[in-house]
Amino acid sequence: MTQFEAISALVCLLLLGTPVKSSEPWRDHFEDTREESPEDDDAIMERRWQVGYENYRLRCEKFQMEANQSSPVRTRIAGGELATRGMFPYQVGLVIQLSGADLVKCGGSLITPQFVLTAAHCLTDAIAAKIYTGATIFADLDDSVEVIQVTHRDFLVYPDYLGFGGYNDLALIRLPREVRTSEQVQPIELAGQFMHQNFLVGQVVTLSGWGYLGDSADKRTRLLQYLDAEVIDQERCICYFLPGLVSQRRHLCTDGSNGRGACNGDSGGPVVYHWRNVSYLIGVTSFGSAEGCEVGGPTVYTRITAYLPWIRQQTAMTN
Repeated sequence: MTQFEAISALVCLLLLGTPVKSSEPWRDHFEDTREESPEDDDAIMERRWQVGYENYRLRCEKFQMEANQSSPVRTRIAGGELATRGMFPYQVGLVIQLSGADLVKCGGSLITPQFVLTAAHCLTDAIAAKIYTGATIFADLDDSVEVIQVTHRDFLVYPDYLGFGGYNDLALIRLPREVRTSEQVQPIELAGQFMHQNFLVGQVVTLSGWGYLGDSADKRTRLLQYLDAEVIDQERCICYFLPGLVSQRRHLCTDGSNGRGACNGDSGGPVVYHWRNVSYLIGVTSFGSAEGCEVGGPTVYTRITAYLPWIRQQTAMTN
C-alpha cells in the first residue's frame, strides 16, 4: 500500500446520509464545557456530537441532492497529459526509505535552491530519501539533472502534524547543498497571502506528479503527468468527506469530475496557480477519496497560505 493509499483509507470515506440547511456558521470545535459538572460529561458530549452532526447534515443536503441528480461518473485516467522537459522545473521526485526498508514514492516542490516542500505523511517513519531534480521520468538517473541524498536529520515536519491523516500535512526537506539551477530546475514562488479561498475559487490550477493514471495496478507510470482542474467551493469539498476531515482554512480542493485528479503516488506534489505570467505554489497534494481516484471525488491539498510564516521561518525566506 502506498502512502497516498494509506492516508486515503484512513481519512477519506465518502459521506453517506441526508444532510440539511443550517444558518449556523461552520465550526471546527465544540464550545467550551469546563463549567459543566463532571457527572454530566458523557451526556453533554453525546448531545453535542448529535447536534454537531445534524448541523453538518443540514448544511450539506444541497450537495447531496445535486449528486443524486447528476449523471454517473465516467471512469477516466486520473492524469491528464504528458509533461515535456522543463515544463515544471520546480517538480522533484522523492524516493523515500522507511525504517522497515520499504521504499515510498512521492512528489515535492523546490521552493528555494536548498529546500523542498512536500507532504508530512510522505516522511512518516522515513529514515532517508533520494531527491531527483529536472526529471520527466521518475527516479531515472540518466533523465535527472541531479540526484541528492538526504537523511531524517534533514526532514522538518510541521510541528502540529499528528503523525497520520491530512491535517497540517506539510514538511520541508533541507538539502545538503544548493541545487544547480537551469531551465530545467528552478524554485517556484510561494502563494501570496491574498491568494485566499475567495480569490481562487473557480480558477483553473495545475497539478502534476508521477502517480497512478487510475485505480488499477496496471495504471502505474514513470512519466510525469499534469492536468488542469478547477478550485471548488470549500463547503462543497467539506461536505464530500466526513465531518472534520477538511479544514476551511488549512485545505484547498480541486474538482474531480470525470475521474480527473491526484492518485496514488502523487502525494506531496504541487498544485500551482498561474497569475500574471508567474507560477505560484498554492497547495501540496494531501489526500483524496478512499473509494479511488476515478470516482469523481475532490483532491485535497494542504493550503500554502496557512503556513507561510512557518515556511519562511524555517527557510529564512525574506518575502
